[in-house]
Amino acid sequence: MEKRGRFLTRNHRLAIFPEKNRRGQIYLVSAIILAVIMMSVIVVSNYSKKDEYLDLNSLRDELRIESGKILDYGINNQLSQLAMNQLLQDFAQKYIDTESRDKNLYFVFGTQSNITLKGYQNTAHTVSLDSTEVTSSSGAFLGTITPSGNSATLNIDENSYIFTLKNGENFFFVISRETGGKEYVITG
Repeated sequence: MEKRGRFLTRNHRLAIFPEKNRRGQIYLVSAIILAVIMMSVIVVSNYSKKDEYLDLNSLRDELRIESGKILDYGINNQLSQLAMNQLLQDFAQKYIDTESRDKNLYFVFGTQSNITLKGYQNTAHTVSLDSTEVTSSSGAFLGTITPSGNSATLNIDENSYIFTLKNGENFFFVISRETGGKEYVITG
């Protein structure tokens, strides 16, 4: 004699759903599958959103470490002022080549007697160093000044960034990114 329980079928296999109302089972399984698909899309979209400021902070940390190593290399190898300037221009160009696709990059470096500004702008801004206009168009730019005191002021439109010049070699940067109507800026 066959026992017919609530979850046993005619051939004694365990069934997930009773035999009655198979159409309802299809709707239930479809709803579960649809819910799983929707949840996975939501999870993936939330995961793929990057915090722009955190990305710039990691770039600032990287630049601080790398620029310190570059300066140490030039000082330890007793590079001339011209050779050190070229080394720092090459270093800045490396970052311009890799990071300029969605950022404005401004690098200020040199000594108290000669400061160089090298950078790249995605959008046109008026850029000056100690009141000497360097560029007002987008793209790469390079300018050199002789500072009048122990500081250099980088002006980008109406924003001013003052850098105190120390004896020996100096390296500073300003990086900005505009995303969603907000501008994120880091300095170092």
